[in-house]
Amino acid sequence: MPPLAPRPIDATLSVTKAARVLGVHPNTIRAWSDAGRLRYYRINPRGDRRYRLGDLQRFLAAAAGGPADGVAQPPGSSRPAGGRGFGTRRPFESSALVTASAHRAATALAALPAISDIPDSLERETRRRDLETVAFLASLAAEPATAGVALDAALDGAVAAIRENGEYHLVVAWELRGDTLIPRADAGPPGVRLVELRRGDGPLDAALAHPDEPILATDPSPAHAVLPDRRPELTVAIPGPRGPWGVLLIAGGGRGSLGPRDADLALAAARAVGAIVRGSQAAERVAHELHRADALRRVASDISSRLDLDQILSGLVDHALVLFEGDRAAVFLRQHDGKAVAEVARGLSQTYLNSVRDFPPRSLPGAAITARRPLFAIGYRDDPRGAGLRAAIVQEGYDTISSAPLFDGDELLGLLNVYHDRPHEWTDGELDTMAALATQAAVAIRTAQNYTQLSRWAAQLQSIQQLGTRLSRLSTVGEIGVAIASELQQLIDFHNVRVYRQRGAELIPVAMRGQVGAYVDETPEQLRVHVGEGITGWVAEHKVPQSLPDAAKDSRANTIPGTEEDLDESMLLAPMLFEDEVLGVLVLAKLGLNQFSEDDLRLLVIYASFAAQAMANADATERLHAQSASLERQLRSQRELLKVTESILSTLEPRAVLDQIADRLGGLVAYDNISIEVYDPVTHVLHPLTARGVNADEYLKEWLLDETGLAPWAIEHNEAVLVVDQFYDDRVLPWESVGRVHGGLIVVPLRGREGVTGVLTLERLGEGNTFTEEEFELVKLFAAQVSIALQNAEIYRDIEIRARTDGLTGLLNHATFRERLAASVARADAFSLVMMDLDDFKGVNDALGHQAGDRLLTEMARAIVAAGRESDHVFRYGGDEFALILPGADVASALTVAERVREAVRAVGEPGSAWDRGGVICSASFGLATFPTDGTTAESILLAADRACFVAKRSGHGRIATADEGLALASEFSLQQPTPVDSPTAPAA
Repeated sequence: MPPLAPRPIDATLSVTKAARVLGVHPNTIRAWSDAGRLRYYRINPRGDRRYRLGDLQRFLAAAAGGPADGVAQPPGSSRPAGGRGFGTRRPFESSALVTASAHRAATALAALPAISDIPDSLERETRRRDLETVAFLASLAAEPATAGVALDAALDGAVAAIRENGEYHLVVAWELRGDTLIPRADAGPPGVRLVELRRGDGPLDAALAHPDEPILATDPSPAHAVLPDRRPELTVAIPGPRGPWGVLLIAGGGRGSLGPRDADLALAAARAVGAIVRGSQAAERVAHELHRADALRRVASDISSRLDLDQILSGLVDHALVLFEGDRAAVFLRQHDGKAVAEVARGLSQTYLNSVRDFPPRSLPGAAITARRPLFAIGYRDDPRGAGLRAAIVQEGYDTISSAPLFDGDELLGLLNVYHDRPHEWTDGELDTMAALATQAAVAIRTAQNYTQLSRWAAQLQSIQQLGTRLSRLSTVGEIGVAIASELQQLIDFHNVRVYRQRGAELIPVAMRGQVGAYVDETPEQLRVHVGEGITGWVAEHKVPQSLPDAAKDSRANTIPGTEEDLDESMLLAPMLFEDEVLGVLVLAKLGLNQFSEDDLRLLVIYASFAAQAMANADATERLHAQSASLERQLRSQRELLKVTESILSTLEPRAVLDQIADRLGGLVAYDNISIEVYDPVTHVLHPLTARGVNADEYLKEWLLDETGLAPWAIEHNEAVLVVDQFYDDRVLPWESVGRVHGGLIVVPLRGREGVTGVLTLERLGEGNTFTEEEFELVKLFAAQVSIALQNAEIYRDIEIRARTDGLTGLLNHATFRERLAASVARADAFSLVMMDLDDFKGVNDALGHQAGDRLLTEMARAIVAAGRESDHVFRYGGDEFALILPGADVASALTVAERVREAVRAVGEPGSAWDRGGVICSASFGLATFPTDGTTAESILLAADRACFVAKRSGHGRIATADEGLALASEFSLQQPTPVDSPTAPAA
């Protein structure tokens, strides 16, 4: 290698580079300069220092031979006796470098004679070349990382420079790997062949045993010599971060060709080579981290660009193997039953994968799930967390496992596991990369699952459309049944399908198809049932679809004669309803437990409705076309869900608004904690509405505004706050359970019409993990939308309450009564209806005025509510008319409630009351009806109760009549409209 051109003698160097030339710490350079021992120059007004190379070389000469050119000698330096010979010194004892790293290079060079004290010009030239060698090695050690020099190239340059400037026969840099010394770089004559050496008793091993001393073998024995020609060999340890990195070997030209000057130079050169190695290793680490980051970016881009779940999982496993140099890997997805199924695995046996379907809580994956971050274990077979799987781990034969949970918000999607057959110490950087990869993978998996679900729905809806088209062309019940059985197989996986048609009190199978042995031999006569008999008859009777995960355990089910009892079987049943009339029942069965999902039941209900319409002739056909068009619109809407996200401003339900805020903001700005709190200006208390994240429980605690803290500060100043690192902000109160932590914090006030209504808080944990200004601005804009959304939801709730209640009494109004009555009938559960009419209320208005009448109505309303049961619903039906819906009440229970209400009404006008003094007699007439005994529809049950009330009123004051008593007027009575409700003339008391 040609020698590098030295720097000009008048070149100026910075403090750092001057320190590298002299082999000391920069602070030592500054100390020598301040003490006047080293000349320097000020180059700018700030006082930055520069040093001329010539001054540094003279300083090195002074360190070796005393003051030169007026430059003071550095402390601790001494001039050795003699010239290049040994003199009276013991070999290399006085030439060894001192252990203090700040003086090693200077002290090593001090062992060489000063140029000015050497009369021989050849000796002076040798001294100059020694200095050049050290300077070159120092510059090479300082610049490989920034210059991009590879370690092998740097070592080749170093040994070549040492050999050329020292005129040695051979220079070799050996690297220690375990118990083996490997020749990493050499400079010597052609034909020299070097091989790997095991550690022994030779000079190389001696240098490793005494890392601060050079070892000279002037006449090495053949058993210990590195070279076969018994040349003198000089060895010195090359320092590394945790002990010797290797050995520097210098072979002389012949006997007596190596001396103390060579030992000093070798020791300084070994130190420089050690610096070269450390710099290169640091550069390699940086390059490796950059490569890993770039690889992670490419991996994230790759898996995020796909929508096929199998491709995403395969790519994830393959990329993980490459990124972390693993021997095996697998991605497990969590199933509905909580088990973990290895969807994609590399290098793992099926036996092992089956054994870990149920990850015990006390396992590394279980711990990683709890910690919500990647964890690893070396020697997993002996790790306490792997005790439950030890046999499977030993059988599989791997050593190290790293497990990263895949979370979508708070939902666990699965696990990504990477395995190493040999011990592998995972670095923090690798774990961070694993966590980032898991985050990207979770997003991609959830996106693919959503896409698959939507695609499946789209395909199912398309099949339903096809079914509608086909059924519209069919004219007989048998053809419709066969078509249903054929089409359903494309959407729902089952082993048996039966299509029942209701004829009177019987359910007759008009089509059936069995695909496995348990169902093939069924006959129509075996399957024929009566309404109310078995689970099929129960569905026909109650008009309610059913999903049975274990049909044999359902008390309503009957075993078909000749079939196996306690058979593990799942069933789906849906009534075919047309205008609230059951036309038949669709039944699906499948061997095994929990074989059907809620989506399957939903599809079956849709099919059942189509079948009912097809069986209702021409009118049903027309309805089928309408529903097909509706399903087409649903299909388009499902496709649009892939592109459009509904705005939170369109949501009027407060709980849904809060959930959307957390979800949508999390998609825009990453956070570890989020909370929304509302401020009560009366109590000065912050009430948490919602919180998510690692410290959600802490954020859900109430606290007073007069306490210190960032949220009270933001409310008081009505100002959004961005905290770069909350650890250093005294306004941030640490949680008692967590303590003060590093991380960014954003607190934004939520503003209403009358000022601050609450705060939105986002927290990002970790030192250096803060929010940007752009994110801060985005959160403030988002908070403004949140304020509007919450206001809209509050206004909507108030309007909804006013729309459903009576403005005077606060009771539910007439429209709400109609809705609740219809809903009670639709549920088909028993209930009673009480109609109530105040007696002679018109007289109160005429005698005392409408304001008095309003007050009486208000008191009556409170009395009725107090007398009823907690489950009862009380309504203002008309002007002075009230109604009560009594869930689950029969005639006897309804009479009891009516008696209590009658007594409560009388108590309003008890002796001594204002009404009694005003001459008002408080009483009411009551009419009772019970569903379904007295009516099976909303209109019929209302008519029955209203007739009874009329009978009671005609019979005198304060009477209670039942529906049976009202039947006497059935022929001459029709349902009357309620008395209109007047606007209140006075506020409710």
